[in-house]
Amino acid sequence: MSLPIPRVALGMLAVVLLVGAVLMAYGRAGVLPATQSAPDSAPPPPVVAPGTQPIVANGIVAPATHVDLRFETGGIVRDVLVREGDVVQAGDPILRLDTGDLELRCAQTRAQLSAAQAQYELLAGPAAPADIQRAQAVLARARAHLREVSGAVTPAARRAAQARLEAARVALARLEEGPNPADVRALRAELRQAEAELRATRDRLSLEKTTLRLQMEQAANVLRDRQTEYARIRDENQARTEPLTADQRVREASARLAMDNAEKALEQARVAYEAALQAERTGIAAAEARVEAVKARLDRILAGADADQIAAARAAVAQAEDDLARLQDERRAALVEIARMEVAIAEAELERLLAGARPAEAAIARARVEEARAALQQAELALERATLRAPITGVVAALNIRPGEVADPHLVAARLADVRGWRIETTNLSELNVTRLREGDPAIIRLNAIPDLEIPGRVTSIKPLGAGQEGDVTLYTVIITPDRLDERLRWNMTAMVQITPGR
Repeated sequence: MSLPIPRVALGMLAVVLLVGAVLMAYGRAGVLPATQSAPDSAPPPPVVAPGTQPIVANGIVAPATHVDLRFETGGIVRDVLVREGDVVQAGDPILRLDTGDLELRCAQTRAQLSAAQAQYELLAGPAAPADIQRAQAVLARARAHLREVSGAVTPAARRAAQARLEAARVALARLEEGPNPADVRALRAELRQAEAELRATRDRLSLEKTTLRLQMEQAANVLRDRQTEYARIRDENQARTEPLTADQRVREASARLAMDNAEKALEQARVAYEAALQAERTGIAAAEARVEAVKARLDRILAGADADQIAAARAAVAQAEDDLARLQDERRAALVEIARMEVAIAEAELERLLAGARPAEAAIARARVEEARAALQQAELALERATLRAPITGVVAALNIRPGEVADPHLVAARLADVRGWRIETTNLSELNVTRLREGDPAIIRLNAIPDLEIPGRVTSIKPLGAGQEGDVTLYTVIITPDRLDERLRWNMTAMVQITPGR
């Protein structure tokens, strides 16, 4: 009885038979020994030199051109003329400050320039016939007046002297009679009204001050909350070991913007509160001053005239009587002297018009014209700068200010981007690899957000200054420009670039 063959032995036997059959088939086909390579066999893969190994780096998508816009001067924002995502052309207005004061300044400087030009033209050119005729008429009237006062005292002069005497006598009589009851009643009523207005002013201004103080405290609380939130998000991002995502960066930037806006709101509330304090002080002081003034007047009336006032009133009556008595002599001489001075002034003015302006006067007038023109140009420039215009054609990427807020020249008010072209900026390319690169080296761009997209590109710029540190290694920024565009690209998308050094 034969023994059964194990299954393992059967399997080994089958393998041996199969190998023998294959060797016999290759022998019949004339296959070369294994130590020689067949003429039609595939060549071995080429060996890549270490210096030409591709370099892989992370990067972000950025527009080919972008610009940050800031106001050159502060002010209250009146108009926000665009929205984020709008396409604007170069020169389009984007933001505008309140220009009421600037427009008024322009109007004033235009009026000053017109006046200066008119004065210069008046001095530089010959006198107009109408001006000469007017000066001649003034001189004729002055000479006629001199002839009149040189002859005799007019009835009008006597009537005027008599009227002054009567007025002095009435004033003396009032002082000697004492206070008028009707005047006392009127002043007491005025005093009660002034005191009531003082109380109302105190209540109103105190309420306004308290309201603004509460608003300032609320703004301070909001600022503390925003500062705490920003510090928490910033600390979390700094503690991360992996690169920040776009959402994480946007979240931190939003928290920072909210904190900045809260600081501005607190500053505005503080300014309003300080203005309310000043208004309270000045308003109450003015109301109290009115009360004191009415009291003083009432006290003077109630006290009656003192001996000095009565003596002064009697002296005024005596002087008026003396003037009326001496009008035929001293008064007449004074009127004649005044009339002679008027004639001399009229003659000098006519002589100036006939002779024309002196060179020095014309030069001064011309300098005033230039000064006024420069002031107008400065005012118009300030008015123009109150409108923030797009310097490039592009998309409004960010708006950081709203109507009613105070524009800060140190902060970015708007950001524009020209998205007709894109570029990739590396963020972790080390100094060990940047020396191997040259402008023009080919690259492959892959987007984390679009896994199926590969875009060829080339190195177009290598920034000479390191952008940061990663441990002991300095990082550099290299710009890769895509050979073609894709409508799905967005600013700050994360990308991976594979660059093949050209040497």
